[in-house]
Amino acid sequence: MLSERATRALNRGTTSGVLGLALAGFAMSYDALHSLALTQGVPAALAWMWPLVVDGFIVVASLSAVRAVAAGRRAGYPWLLVLTFSAISVAFNVAHAAPTVVARFVAAIPPTALVLSFELLIRQLRAASRPTTIAAPHAATHPRVIHALPQPTSRPGLSTPTSRSPLLERARDIYAAARRADQRLTGAVLARELGISDGYARRLLRRLAPDGGDAAL
Repeated sequence: MLSERATRALNRGTTSGVLGLALAGFAMSYDALHSLALTQGVPAALAWMWPLVVDGFIVVASLSAVRAVAAGRRAGYPWLLVLTFSAISVAFNVAHAAPTVVARFVAAIPPTALVLSFELLIRQLRAASRPTTIAAPHAATHPRVIHALPQPTSRPGLSTPTSRSPLLERARDIYAAARRADQRLTGAVLARELGISDGYARRLLRRLAPDGGDAAL
């Protein structure tokens, strides 16, 4: 398995390669579409914009698809636009090529590479956003942690607190407040304040005043 540093370096290299392929495909397709626009009577002052309308739309729609995938949304409509204008770009590039099989195949490569490079980028984003599942260790491998947790007891007639430590801290605060007020704390009063049984409240009082103190059981 690759280290985290190696994975980041590989991702950066892949992203740079994808962007480089997209730029090269756009440049080559641009030149063919510009020449086609000039031969079809588009004014020279406007002919440079025509490739941007075709291949530029592919780039914009592809970036929209990338953004949708990164945000976890469906990218069906952006991809429909990408495929539609990619087919248009490939058709115009082939139409501008020399009337041979090889020339037409060469002309179809740049717009195809432009689209597939963005598809690679989207796949990379999906892989990066996929959550990593970490298997939790079995409880039996950590017996000390289990024994360290408070083990509630179940006795008839007694309410079982979900966690004793917070109850003990609250009982200690109530006990200290009663002592500061020079009042006797009874098990019934403590049980009412904590919402526990009288028996468990009395056991807490024994822990707070083991010698009997001024707490009335």
